[in-house]
Amino acid sequence: MTSKGIVNPQSLKDYLGSRDLTEHFKLTKDISFHWANWDQTCLAQRRHYKNFNNNFHLMRMNTALNELKTKQIWLCNKSKVITTDLFSLYESYLDSRLRLTWFERKEEILFSYDGEHGPYYTLTSMKWLDKEIYSQFVMRKILLEHFTLRSFRLNATIPVLFKMDNDYQVYSDKVEIHQLSEMGFIFKITDKNFLNKIKTSTMLELTIPVAPYKKINHLGMSDAFKKIDQHELSMEKDSQLFKLESRILSFYGNMNNAKRSADEEFYIFARYEDLLPVGHDTELVNVFAPLVEKTKNLFAHDLEEFEKLKINKQFIKKTA
Repeated sequence: MTSKGIVNPQSLKDYLGSRDLTEHFKLTKDISFHWANWDQTCLAQRRHYKNFNNNFHLMRMNTALNELKTKQIWLCNKSKVITTDLFSLYESYLDSRLRLTWFERKEEILFSYDGEHGPYYTLTSMKWLDKEIYSQFVMRKILLEHFTLRSFRLNATIPVLFKMDNDYQVYSDKVEIHQLSEMGFIFKITDKNFLNKIKTSTMLELTIPVAPYKKINHLGMSDAFKKIDQHELSMEKDSQLFKLESRILSFYGNMNNAKRSADEEFYIFARYEDLLPVGHDTELVNVFAPLVEKTKNLFAHDLEEFEKLKINKQFIKKTA
């Protein structure tokens, strides 16, 4: 989930319900959390925003999205042209039945911003989709109970050195770890041309900075985050090499997700076990999975405190 900004509250209970819905909760300079990336915080936000008095942030988001109803677009196939609006297009893309009709059909549908006579672009080019706007539609659907909820994950901007076996070059600015879960990584790759290169390669090499995240399992999470933040990263000294078979594109819906990407970047999920250590015995599951799990456990405790606080406030109002 993308966001406009990153904030640094003291705890999860200070973050939930009191911030712009697009903002992330900063944990370290490279790791953050967004409430839409865990089913439990989604449910907590739903309960919070069902109270009309708490509705300011949701109402502001709805107002911004409703402005898209004034932005006309024209859709065209071989037989006719219809007029709709950008709001309806986003809603259709998020509806699995309408997505099948509009986006996953053999006969390509075209769209135009300018009028019935074009110029037209293919709907599946995703030129119409803005990531931040799309994220807000997803958040709105989550809060209105119309969207599948996610298991716990953290957002990240962890750099990765990247090489393919059919390309001599090592890329230092094209790939990063975008999300961490208890199961694995989501990598963000910022060059759509890499999709074909990966398809024609056999093996990918990823040099990942693991040192900042090692030897923190004995620490409390506050101290662990401080230690990660204080680490001065050196890709040369702190990183280790892992290999990943390029056929990873054929698993976990990676190819479909890449094709639907709105711009030059696309995303690939890999389990920790899919990344094989080269010249060392570090298992990524033993480094990153405990970090994610312990953060989730900390947040579960904070969430209990958040709910207790709300109940106490309601009790005080009733007895006042």
